[in-house]
Amino acid sequence: MKHLFKIFAIVMATMMVVSCKEGEQAAEFGIQQLNEQSPDSDQYVLIETNRGNIKLLLYKETPLHRKNFVNLVLNKFYDGQLFFRIKKNFMIQAGDPNSRGAKPGQRLGETEVSYKIPAEIDPTRFWHKHGALSAASLNPTVESSGSHFYIITGNKVKDSHLDAHEAKYNKTLRRKMYEQLQEPYKDKIAALHAEAQKSAAKKREFKELFNFFSEKTDSAMVGKEFKFTREQRKHYKEVGGAFHLDGYYTVFGEVLEGMDIVEAISLEAYDVHERPVKDVVIKSIVLLPDENQ
Repeated sequence: MKHLFKIFAIVMATMMVVSCKEGEQAAEFGIQQLNEQSPDSDQYVLIETNRGNIKLLLYKETPLHRKNFVNLVLNKFYDGQLFFRIKKNFMIQAGDPNSRGAKPGQRLGETEVSYKIPAEIDPTRFWHKHGALSAASLNPTVESSGSHFYIITGNKVKDSHLDAHEAKYNKTLRRKMYEQLQEPYKDKIAALHAEAQKSAAKKREFKELFNFFSEKTDSAMVGKEFKFTREQRKHYKEVGGAFHLDGYYTVFGEVLEGMDIVEAISLEAYDVHERPVKDVVIKSIVLLPDENQ
């Protein structure tokens, strides 16, 4: 029974996590809203670095992330910044405004814009394949950093790795469904939790409520379990990626050209903080015209 109380205490604590403030701006970096009329279409961008150029596609299906990235580009927010973190067979990361002109050896990655972006996660459509463009986050599945992004290089894996992630992520989905179903009853759960510690009858009622939500969650999850598609499994096994991030971070684009540059950057020597020993500078990021026009 103590274990049961602990489970509900964790659930109640999870419910009290506060999301980001809507409309909060990062005025300290001089960011203005310059693309309020952003069209509902894919966007092409070019990252010019001192190692070469990288051409990206931003998905129209992730409008919040696409629009935010375009706005930062229009503000020239990334110009002069560094790819401050790299890791072989994993990714390269940028988006720290303090990386611009940083001293050699200076630890980076702890500064970003002041706002967050609600997650736009759909692992069945947009996943961490080789070349995926994703948003970093300290609060996975809920919100993304307003400025930090990473590009996946990744590694090849086996079916057993993918099977394990399916099981892990489905537990995450089940927990979220469980919390969602409990939301209308949270006051009753809190009151019953307190009463159950003093009354045997209330303990039984509390256990019955626990079983009710478990059964309701089982029913609600039918047909909603996550499974890697045949295409995803083939790509992760034969090309590579970062499958373990699927479902937790928003993928909002991909590399169209310049993966050889991304790969070369990821193989650079780096220090204990995974910062490249030799600066990898983003000279500029610019918007490109729609390729279909």
